[in-house]
Amino acid sequence: YMLKVWIQSGKTDKMYREMYDLAIESMHNELLHTSTPSGLVYIADKSSNSGEIDHKMDHLVCFMGGLLALGAYTDPLGFDSPRAQRDLKTGKALTYTCYQMYARMNTGISAEFVQFESGQDFQIGRGAPHYLLRPEAVESFFILNQLTGDPVYREWGWEVFQSIEKYCKTGIGYGSLSNVQDT
Repeated sequence: YMLKVWIQSGKTDKMYREMYDLAIESMHNELLHTSTPSGLVYIADKSSNSGEIDHKMDHLVCFMGGLLALGAYTDPLGFDSPRAQRDLKTGKALTYTCYQMYARMNTGISAEFVQFESGQDFQIGRGAPHYLLRPEAVESFFILNQLTGDPVYREWGWEVFQSIEKYCKTGIGYGSLSNVQDT
């Protein structure tokens, strides 16, 4: 929210942009990883007690692709700065990973979180085969489509929409899924 507060302030509350930039720098240095064999970029968890890295990524993290793109397009150093270009590249890569979290499931719908394991990219995290109508990935698809004009993000959003229509729509609204692999 630090970036969005800065933007909503008319970019006058510089403290929030500085806090955002520091957090993103730390994220790049401490939490950003790449899977094998496909090279999917993900943000891992780090234990605040032990400092150990847990190579999992929650669906909730999927907002970061759009946030990083928004940060790049509004970077005070300029859109062509190395920092902005790094963040845009990372945002696009994270959003692709989030798309894969949907596309690789039988239903076309992402699990609550995935666990990254060397040699096989990711699998559904233990105890997390469910889907709770999370909007984060679609938010990133929307933001990246709006900022870059690249229609691939709109296409990914359409795929996810169709899967939600097929597997989550009920007679009175939309519901969660207990297992995203069960068609």
